This record gives sequence, structure tokens and C-alpha cells, in this order.
Amino acid sequence: MLELVIVLAVMLVLSAITLPSVVRSMSIYRLSVATTSLQNIIETARFNAVRLNTKVSLRQINLGGQTAFYVDLTGTGYVGTDPVFLVPNYVQISPAGAPAASTTGLANTAALGAGCITFTSRGVVDYSTCGGGVQSVWFISLGSVSANTGYRAITVTPMGQAKTWSGSTGGNWGLM
Repeated sequence: MLELVIVLAVMLVLSAITLPSVVRSMSIYRLSVATTSLQNIIETARFNAVRLNTKVSLRQINLGGQTAFYVDLTGTGYVGTDPVFLVPNYVQISPAGAPAASTTGLANTAALGAGCITFTSRGVVDYSTCGGGVQSVWFISLGSVSANTGYRAITVTPMGQAKTWSGSTGGNWGLM
């Protein structure tokens, strides 16, 4: 019986030591999944612009108190059948403390303008609809609301290529 108590005590001590690491790993994973999901919806907008041979926009809105990005297939605003990504409550868009967009090393990087990105039928970014005609690399940064697990970002180049980045507080962005 004493051996069982000792084994349980050792297991509890080991669990207490590893628990913070497991929780941090889960937070990092959840942030990475949210970033990948947002990148996927951006690529869905680009794909549909080419597929439909027309301009298609990705737009940011607030749905029921939650930030969402949707693919505006008809150009008439949000419709319940549009592809949508609801940003999870544990993720913050443009968090304070994230590295500056310029540390990606990409020229003319700017925060997502007016909450939208428009793709042409060739899959390139159209700056006349979103961005006031100024050609730049769109930049969206994400961070965890509850834990300091670093930051993630997505850039969209004028050619429509979306890339994901990883960064830490006070550091630089690096490709994931």
C-alpha cells in the first residue's frame, strides 16, 4: 500500500511540473490553427476569383459580437452561404506587443486596409476596391488573448500569395 502512495505522489509531482508546458503547447497550437484557418479563407477567396472569372473580396465583419472573415462571392455583402471563418475568442487580431510588420523584410507592408482584400480573375490583388489604389503587402497579425505564446501573421503579396509568419515579443517575423 505504501508503494502505491509513493507512486501516486511521484506521478502528481511530475504532472505538476509538466502541466504548464502542456498548457503553453496547446495555446501555441490553437494560435497556429487559427492562423492557418485564416490563411485558408484568404486562399479560398483567391481561388473563387479565378474560378468565377470575376473580382472576389475577403471582408472582415462582426457577427454576433465575434470577428469574422468571409468570402464575398456575390459582391453584395455577407450572405449566409458565403464561406466564413469566425476568429476564435482566444485569438486577438493585431495584438499589442507583436513585432512590427516591417520586420518581415517585405517592402511596403501595410496592415489590412478597410478589413478587405480583393482578388481579380487572375488571382492577383486589386487595390482599387480595398487599399485606395496603393499597392502594398497586406499584413494581418494574430496573438493569443490569455497567454504569451508568441504571435502569428499572414501576408498577402500583390501577386496574391499568402504566407504565414511566426514572431515573438520584441523580435522579428520569420516564415513558418
